[in-house]
Amino acid sequence: MVDDEKPVRASLRDILTRSFPAVQLVGEAGTIPEAVREIHQHNPDLIFLDIEMPGYTGLQLLEFFNPSEITFDIIFVTAFNEYAIQAFKISAFDYLLKPVNPADLALTLQRYSGKKQKLAERAALLKESFSENPVLSQIAISSLQGIDFVQLDNIILFEASGTYTHLILNEGEPILASKPLGEFEEVLQKNNNFFRAHRSYFINLHYVRKLSSKEGDVILLRKNIEVPLSRYRKKEFEQAIAQFKI
Repeated sequence: MVDDEKPVRASLRDILTRSFPAVQLVGEAGTIPEAVREIHQHNPDLIFLDIEMPGYTGLQLLEFFNPSEITFDIIFVTAFNEYAIQAFKISAFDYLLKPVNPADLALTLQRYSGKKQKLAERAALLKESFSENPVLSQIAISSLQGIDFVQLDNIILFEASGTYTHLILNEGEPILASKPLGEFEEVLQKNNNFFRAHRSYFINLHYVRKLSSKEGDVILLRKNIEVPLSRYRKKEFEQAIAQFKI
C-alpha cells in the first residue's frame, strides 16, 4: 500500500489482516520513490494507492516503470470529492474512500480480476480526466470479457439490463458492461450529446433520425433502432435536440 499518512496505512493494514487473511500484504510506502523500490522488490499483484502525496502524486507512479514492468493493478484509496471519483469511473479504476469501510473493501476485492488489463492506457485516461478542463473522447468500459476503450462518438446508446448495461455501437460489436445504466449517465452528465430518453435508455443525440408520435413518442436512431421517449422527458428532449437543428 502507498500512502503518506501512517494512520491510513495502519488502518488498512489492520482491516486486511483481520478480515481478509487471503490477501498477503508484502510492503508499504509513504512516497512514490519508496513505492517504486518496494514494487521492484516484491512484484505485487495489486497496489492500494493514494493520489495526493508529497513530491510525486499517485498518478505519476507508472512513469517510473517500463510497460513490460507493469505487472500489477491499482486500487485508489482517496479522500477526493465526487469530481475525482468520476475520473476513476471514466478510466475503469476501482477506488475506496477514506476512511476505508471493510464492506466496501470486500466488494472492491471481489471485483478485482487480477488481469492487470490495459493499465497504462487506463492511467493515461485517468490523468486526462483529472485535467482542469478535460475534453473526453473515450471511456474505459469494464465488461465480462475485460476492459474496452470506446470512443464516445461511436456509441449510439446505452440500454439498461438489470445491473448491467448494453452498449450499442455505430461500428463494432455490442458490449455488455458490468455497470448499471445510472453510472454511465452520472459520468456523462456534463456531455450535452447524451440524453436520458427513458429509464432504460441513454442515447447519443448525434444518432437521432426522427421522433415519431403515432403510437406514443418513439425516437428513431441510426440502424433503425427505436427507443421510447418518456412523456416526462419530451420537453427536455426537444430542448436538447435544438442544438442539432439547422
